[in-house]
Amino acid sequence: MLRKLFFWLHKWLGLITGLVVLIVSITGCINVFSDELKEYFYHKRYYVEAEGNRNFLNFSELRNQAQKALGPDVKITRSEIYPAKGHTWIFRASLTDKKAIGHWNYYKYYYRVYVNPYNGKVVYVEDTRNEFFQLVLNLHMNLLLGDSVGGMVTGISALCFFVLLLSGLILWFPRKWKTKAFKKGFVIKRNVGIKRRIYDLHNVSGFYILIPAILICVTGLVFAFPWADQSVQFLANGGKAAEKRIIPLSTPNETYHPQSTDSAITHLFQLHPQADILSIRFREKNTDPMDVQVRLAKNRTHLFEWYYFDRNNGKLLMKYGDQDVKGGEKFRSMNYDIHTGAYAGIPTKLLAFFVSLICAGMPITGFLMWYNKGNKKRSR
Repeated sequence: MLRKLFFWLHKWLGLITGLVVLIVSITGCINVFSDELKEYFYHKRYYVEAEGNRNFLNFSELRNQAQKALGPDVKITRSEIYPAKGHTWIFRASLTDKKAIGHWNYYKYYYRVYVNPYNGKVVYVEDTRNEFFQLVLNLHMNLLLGDSVGGMVTGISALCFFVLLLSGLILWFPRKWKTKAFKKGFVIKRNVGIKRRIYDLHNVSGFYILIPAILICVTGLVFAFPWADQSVQFLANGGKAAEKRIIPLSTPNETYHPQSTDSAITHLFQLHPQADILSIRFREKNTDPMDVQVRLAKNRTHLFEWYYFDRNNGKLLMKYGDQDVKGGEKFRSMNYDIHTGAYAGIPTKLLAFFVSLICAGMPITGFLMWYNKGNKKRSR
């Protein structure tokens, strides 16, 4: 009786959420290698000729050049700058309406400005709302429907997929626990009919990807729902509620003082000459500090040093790194890299790619099994 209940739950949850799972999984495959693909297809945006031993221009000067390219009605909110030679610096400007429905309503505007750090020339202005990889990312996160509706749909579908993975494991176990019966769940048989082949693809491949698929699913739920984020941190903390890190306040100012900003960036370049990227956020409140995340390894966010400077005088207010975070905060800092497979570089990215690809096949093989079973009944 219990097995029938799990079968019924597995079947109908799969049929209801199958299309969303298919879309999220396929776009997830692309997102795994989006950084590498962008640098390949947009090479001229990302790279410029390193001009000998010439130093970078001041950060504030380059930011002003990017701001001029966008005009006064668009505000730069973030930038990514690189200690390595020959890389453009990227300045982002975005404004969203969290309650809006639809991708182009959700983003009021979103631009990336690529600037040559040696001469200040603007290399390219990208309308990121319409950029291919951004569309793929938003299709993955909210089906291009915006966070209020699309984010809820993908979040609920991810939760259903988590239940599907667990119920699928229960259904994978044979009714009679014998060695011969278990072997059927480990091997895709050859020289069998198409219906049996589809069943084996669904059943066997689902078993092998179970653990990494659960990890990808849970880390996706952390992004989708605050309760999932808090629950995961609660478990990682050994049954204790997560304590939010308190960010210090800066002395008030509506803008960031150029000289203080430039000196802070220069200091960080000296401290971390081998870092991959410095990600700088410009917050809205006039007491928010200058927020700089130094990512120490290429395409990995969980290896970092985080700095907060006073926006007026450049004084260091607080600093912490990946070595200083523990428990739930540690897991939260790794969440993105686990979800995208970036945690250990190319090997884990390849694993995430193939797991996502197999997850995309699950709704297809599941639907075919349901359809074939219906045809069999009708023919009888």
